[in-house]
Amino acid sequence: MSYQLQVKGVTDEIKERLAASAERNFRSLNQEALARIQFSFEIEDSLRLKTLQKMIDEGLAGTERPGTLARLREIAAKARASAK
Repeated sequence: MSYQLQVKGVTDEIKERLAASAERNFRSLNQEALARIQFSFEIEDSLRLKTLQKMIDEGLAGTERPGTLARLREIAAKARASAK
């Protein structure tokens, strides 16, 4: 299913940069905006996965450090919040 989304408050500079990028990539303004939104989510997902992998690696290393239990509780709280 496809939806329409209107973006308000776009500055002239952003519009010009988006238009230039669309032209370089042989896309319409809409296609370029969608590609950039998708790319931002891919970056976010990648960073989240790297963070989670680091936490897993730390856990598997088995080395206990000061604050480990507090860190675990913090991680669990963040996981619960992001699951909502």
